[in-house]
Amino acid sequence: MTEHSPHAPLIERILDDLAGQGWSQQTLALPAALSRALADECRRRHSAGALAPASVGRGSGQVIDEGIRGDHIQWLTPGESASVDGYLAVLDELRERLNRELFLGLEDYECHFALYPPGSFYRRHLDRFRDDDRRTVTTVCYLNEDWLPEHGGALRIELADGREHDVLPAAGTLVVFMSGDFPHEVLPASRERLSVTGWYRRRGNGPL
Repeated sequence: MTEHSPHAPLIERILDDLAGQGWSQQTLALPAALSRALADECRRRHSAGALAPASVGRGSGQVIDEGIRGDHIQWLTPGESASVDGYLAVLDELRERLNRELFLGLEDYECHFALYPPGSFYRRHLDRFRDDDRRTVTTVCYLNEDWLPEHGGALRIELADGREHDVLPAAGTLVVFMSGDFPHEVLPASRERLSVTGWYRRRGNGPL
């Protein structure tokens, strides 16, 4: 990333927050056109049956349990569309700066579309698995235009001092936090809720 990158101010704010408190919330982190294009693509894929109910557990123990999580997901790869590539380019700039400034040793990034039907949720959990410590930094970018507090659907993060912080899933809001440090949950919403959720991974111990 060059010093003239249009994303530099956003990335600086995220770096400062992660260094100081381990988490960051940035509103209007994405251009409205990119957020809208990602939302449209997520809905198109869902209508085509490409998003599948998310599972819980690891390896052969994976099961679908809507009593724990009710989102539908599809993993993203480069080259699928202009909107996905545009988003991944921003996140790769952030990865480079996280490595340069915070020395996190992040090697790659994985992410998926997540669509929560009305009424669905994800119970409190940590993003780092007991048997796999590679996930280091979590990112969640929301794609929901005209979201109001009464719609629900907040991301509720448990902070280090025990307080809870709620993030409304409004379009363009980006949340970044250390994966092993912050238990969090997705509260039910009265309308469909879209995001791109991902993790920066470092070299570490994979599944046993």
